[in-house]
Parts: sequence; structure tokens; C-alpha cells
Amino acid sequence: MRNSAPPLRRFRAALLVLSLILLPACLPGATPPPATPPAPVPVTGDAPALKIIPFFTTESDPDQLAVLQALIAEYQALNPGIEVDIVIASPASRGTRLLTSLASGADLGIFEIEPALMSQWADAGYLLPLDDVVTAIGADDFVEGSLFQQNGATYAVPYAVSVYGLRVRTDLLQQAGLSLPSTYEEVLNAAETLTNSQTYGIALPAGQNIATVNYFSTFLWQNGGDYFTCDGEVAFGEPQALQAIRRWQALTQYAPPGFTTWGFPEQIDAFVNGRVAMTMYAGRLGVQLEETHPDLADDVTVIFPPWGEQRVTLGVWSRFAIASGTKNQAEAKAFLQWLVSGDRLLRYDNVLPGHMIPPLHSVRQTALENPSAYAQKHTGWVESFYEWSVFTNHPAMNMGSMTQNQFSRSDVAPPWAWDTFGTPGIVDTMLQNVANGADPEQAWRESVLQMEQVVAGWKSTHPQWKPTDCGGFPGP
Repeated sequence: MRNSAPPLRRFRAALLVLSLILLPACLPGATPPPATPPAPVPVTGDAPALKIIPFFTTESDPDQLAVLQALIAEYQALNPGIEVDIVIASPASRGTRLLTSLASGADLGIFEIEPALMSQWADAGYLLPLDDVVTAIGADDFVEGSLFQQNGATYAVPYAVSVYGLRVRTDLLQQAGLSLPSTYEEVLNAAETLTNSQTYGIALPAGQNIATVNYFSTFLWQNGGDYFTCDGEVAFGEPQALQAIRRWQALTQYAPPGFTTWGFPEQIDAFVNGRVAMTMYAGRLGVQLEETHPDLADDVTVIFPPWGEQRVTLGVWSRFAIASGTKNQAEAKAFLQWLVSGDRLLRYDNVLPGHMIPPLHSVRQTALENPSAYAQKHTGWVESFYEWSVFTNHPAMNMGSMTQNQFSRSDVAPPWAWDTFGTPGIVDTMLQNVANGADPEQAWRESVLQMEQVVAGWKSTHPQWKPTDCGGFPGP
């Protein structure tokens, strides 16, 4: 925990981070987790009474870390003999790092669960049920759809949801004599018009990573398509998917060179540094603009992404899970309950107002009634993200949300999500190929075949699996 941490704790955390780095950097998308959860690595060198809770996070923003460290210090002062050790990883590598850590026998403790691994790990028994944590906080206080529940149990509790909108440079639109776009055709025209020797029209990452999948998914859903149906059939072979791919491809003509390897950081930097006129992202981009380029922030607005007829956008729920093999289960649950409720949750989420939207009704209300200085200055941005949160969907968490070209969010998670959306996965590989010149229809058909093979393969090894309706998860 930087300079405030005891030397022993910093040394142990450094060793854990180093061990993760030296293990294989990536695993194939179809690699299954170990057959049985390994025993946690023994913790040595501390007094017998000291109980360690590993805490794996991708929230590496300096201000976020400072608040997290302060909260941990408060908890440790209230609970002598408990020590919470922070381990940091990047969002792009979270899935493979979690798999590598589990395979190595590391004690994951509390960790931000990768959405594409949730269903698979719950069925495999790697996650500790957290129903008692939910009950203690108050089940009715959680926003609908925020908890991850499967087979009648809760396996992950949220600390925030990030809602994605389209950031637009209003000054460049005005200079070009264009109004704020409200349709796909208007966005396409604006992207073409605003591409010149100084700027590019839009940033759309096409690297083999989850950013590419997430952004494209909004094109898919808004055009009436989906990846899978609620009963576990491949829906990506419908013509709406090809239309979404073509619309996405048309916009990539106006993306900067090198975008075919981009993920989240590159497209954010491109917008903040004035290289592009439009880009998709959640509320963090506004906070970053205000901190680093406040003059540019005055010339930026955020609109609902207009890729098709359906009103649906990406919503990324950030959730904590606890490894079933962690050494100090009761202590981990107690700390998690304390962290994701009340004033602690408010303080943590308020570091990035509009990006980290609280999952508890009570905390949301408090955040809106007592806005931060940033939220007061950019009320429109923040309120838009709150308003749009009811229209959110996620490729690895909500299969079958599109029925007869209409959006109604499903609570069914595809159990083969990692094999489809892992890094690299079927969708990001297809889009990267298209961005590099592959025929869209051929690439699409190949990806549909790959999805069908993944689903058939998964079902063949899980003959007991039965589909359910859109309101619940498939049973074991």
C-alpha cells in the first residue's frame, strides 16, 4: 500500500505480484479452469493471530487506491489481527491473471471477478456463496440485476456499475456546421467530415481484448441481434449480426492508424489528447478530462450511442467474489460486507462520480442528494449515466436480452462465456480480422460456426444442463 504499508506487507504483496507476472502471460481462450480448486498457498512469517485477506483489484486510479487504502486502514484499526493485502492487475488481463492465479494455487481471497468466468467458476465450486453478506446489507437495497446469482445462490456482490455513452466534441461539430448526431447515419457522416489532417472521426478499438467485444456489442444489440438465446442456442447467425458488423466496419474507416491493436487505454488517450472527435466510454473519461484537460471538457458532451433502433447500451457491473479455497473465509466475508455498504461504499464510488454508480438504492440517493464538486459542474453527464443504467446489457452476463428485435434484459449468463469472449476470443478475433481487411460476411460466418462448436462442446460435457426462461440462470 505504497508508503503507508508496513515493510513486511509491501514485501509479501510484491512477491505475489511478481509471481503472477512470471507465470504465463496469457492462456488460450478455451482453456478450462483446473478440475478442482487447489489449496491456498500457506501464509508464513506472521504472528499466529494475524489473519491475511488478499484483495485482488483492477481499480488502479491513484485516487481510488488512496481511498481504498484509507478504508482498509480504518477496518484494520477496528479489527486488530486482520490485514488486507492489495494486489493490482489491469482490466484487460484480469481474466487470464485470475486463471493463472487459481492454477498456481494462489489464495485469491476477495477479488474482482471477470464477467466471462462467473458462471463457469460458480458451477465449478470456486466461488464462496455470499447470501449471508447480501442479507446483512439488505437484499431489497440492491438494484435489480446487480447481484450475480446462480443455482439459487449469490456468488458475487457489486460495488458499482459503469454505463457507456458516446463522447462527442461539440466544438468540432459546430466548426463543421454539424448538429449533435442522433442516428447512426449522422454519426457516420460526422466521423467522415471530422477526419482530416489533425483529427480522426472516432476511436473504435479493434484489438484482441474485451474493449473490442464490449463496444461492438452495443452495435449488435441496437440492431436487434444477440450472441445467444435464453435457451442456449446461437443467435449470432441472424442477419442483424451481419448488419451490425458492417456498421461497425464502416465507422472504423475514420479511426486512427493502429486501432486494430487498441484496447481501452489507447482510445481514451486518443480522445483526451484531441486526436479523435468521438469515442465511447463510461464516466471515468469525463473525470479524466476534467483533471487533465479542463478546457477540452467544456467542449465535450455525452450522448446515448445511436447505432440502431433499440435503446440499449453497455453496462459493466463491477463485482467482488470470494474464492471458496481462501484461508480466512469468515474474515473475508466480514470485510466485504463492511466495504460494499453504507458510507464506505459511498466514499469509494464517489472517487469517480458518474463512472462508479452505486448498486445500492440508499447509496445512490445519497450520492445524488450530495453531489461532489465534479458532479455539480457536470450534472448533465452524471445524470445521463444514472438515467441510462436501466438500458444496460453485457455480453458475458445477459444472453437472450434481444427477442424479436426488442430489448428486455435477461438474467441468464452464458456458461460458455469465457470460451466465446475470453482474450483472445471469437468475437474480438473476428472484428480484428475485419478491421484488417477480411470480408465481413465470411468472417462472420466463420465466427458463427466457432460459436456453435463451442456451445455444442460445452453441452456435450454438461449433459445435465437444461435451459431455463429469461428470468433465471440455467441449472446444473
